[in-house]
Parts: sequence; C-alpha cells; structure tokens
Amino acid sequence: MNKIIATLVLCLLTKVTSASDFVGKWQVTKVDMPETYYGEIKYPKYFEINENEGKVSGYYKDQFDFECQFLLSELVNGGNELLLMNCGTTKSEQAWAPLHKVKYISGELVGSVVTYGQVFVWHASLVESLPLTRPSN
Repeated sequence: MNKIIATLVLCLLTKVTSASDFVGKWQVTKVDMPETYYGEIKYPKYFEINENEGKVSGYYKDQFDFECQFLLSELVNGGNELLLMNCGTTKSEQAWAPLHKVKYISGELVGSVVTYGQVFVWHASLVESLPLTRPSN
C-alpha cells in the first residue's frame, strides 16, 4: 500500500509535457548562435502551434519574413518534444534540411536547430498576437 501511495505522489509531482504546452502563439526572443554560424538557416521568428485530436500543426514567419506551414510538426519522446521542419528546400542537394527539436522548459519553448549537427538554439515566449498574414488552421 505504501508503494502505491508513493508512486501516486511521485506521478502527481512529476510535470509531464503534453501537446497543450506547445500550443499557442510564440515569438522567438533569443537566438544563441556560435561564431561559425553565418545566418543562412531559417528559423521561425513568429509561429503558432495548434492541436486537433492529438495532432499538432503550425504556421510560421521566419527571420526573413517568409511565411509558410511547417512541413513537419510531430510530437515525439512521449509528447515531451516537438519536431518542426520549415517548408522549402536547401540550397544544395547535399545539404541536410534543418530540423527544430523543441522542448517546453520553464514556460518557454527552446528549439535546438539540427542539420548534420546542432547549429544553434532559439528561445520563444508566448504572445497575445502575431504579425502573420494567414492563420495556421
């Protein structure tokens, strides 16, 4: 009985990320870039994530004001991470398309941008409205 109670208490105290943590309107407020980064990889400067029957989708505007639906928006790792991929193609067939591995950490979204290795990290905060021309639905 004590083991059951201890397990229940542990489960209640543990914060589990769910799709609803990722849902909302977000603005990237900080980008941690290494000195070797030349700014060619696009990232979502403003974006909206929606949920419908457990599936997530989204729309974004990048740092160059290009707007598009995310080609990929998928919850992975038991719902603790969100994978996002911008639309468009790379400059070269040999280049790896950037993938944004996103986690909900302390009230913000933190995205690790990966091509052949980690390129940079961005941080996004919830906002009331976005400068997008069309909604993500």
